[in-house]
Amino acid sequence: MSRSPNLIGRGPMTNPSPPCIQLDPIGYLRTGFETLAECPASLMGNDGTSYIELLPHYAAGLHNIHLASHLIVFYWLHLSNRKPHLDATGCNGSKRGVFASRTPNRPNPIAMSVTRLIAHDQNILQVEGLDCIDGTAVIDIKPYVPQLDHIPDATIGWIPPHSEPALNR
Repeated sequence: MSRSPNLIGRGPMTNPSPPCIQLDPIGYLRTGFETLAECPASLMGNDGTSYIELLPHYAAGLHNIHLASHLIVFYWLHLSNRKPHLDATGCNGSKRGVFASRTPNRPNPIAMSVTRLIAHDQNILQVEGLDCIDGTAVIDIKPYVPQLDHIPDATIGWIPPHSEPALNR
């Protein structure tokens, strides 16, 4: 933490944000998965086609989306357990904090997936690689930019390098 040491230890931080944050869906996912049990355990297990149906008034925001091969899709896990627990069990059975895990059960159940863009027609995107329930609200879409989003030396301690973990819910 080499940023500004005089920012640390200055006493309690006053809340600079409003007490309520409102997110309005920009669209909905059409995945064909009606229950959590039907969803693949991870993106690694889903190469099926899904659709992102944007609300019509957001369709103009998709202009030139076809220039991106992949998209980062942010969505709201409306069926997750939002109890304020702060621990999670990882895929190898180890315990870690909820913010050090990929569990869908979080204080704010925001999820993201990197998907392959297959086609775009008006307010509909056909994508590959989503693992969530049909009707899930989409809160944002961004192009995946390899030069910015890929971190070649990134690691995570509980997954050996160059392995494909068998993730579970």
